[in-house]
Amino acid sequence: MGGRSLTDMGNAPICLTDAQRRDWLRLIRSEHVGPRTFRALINQFGSARAALERLPDLARRGGAMRSGRICSEDEADQCHADPAAAADLVVGFVFATDTS
Repeated sequence: MGGRSLTDMGNAPICLTDAQRRDWLRLIRSEHVGPRTFRALINQFGSARAALERLPDLARRGGAMRSGRICSEDEADQCHADPAAAADLVVGFVFATDTS
């Protein structure tokens, strides 16, 4: 993401690699992560992968006894590979800034 946050990009397109796309999908599909939290995590940590790595620690610091379910790479790959199945998910939001 080149150090720019989602909030200061305006209308600038973001080109994501396949790995970044999968990480974005994993993050948005993880428990307790909605659109606002997704954006805040990307802005705070710079990437979905970094945010995914921090989710368990964030849950503990927030007082949770256990971290929420984090979407697996396999689950994200299945959703990404099957656009019909992904249509029921928030995939449109996740990739709204991607021009590829």
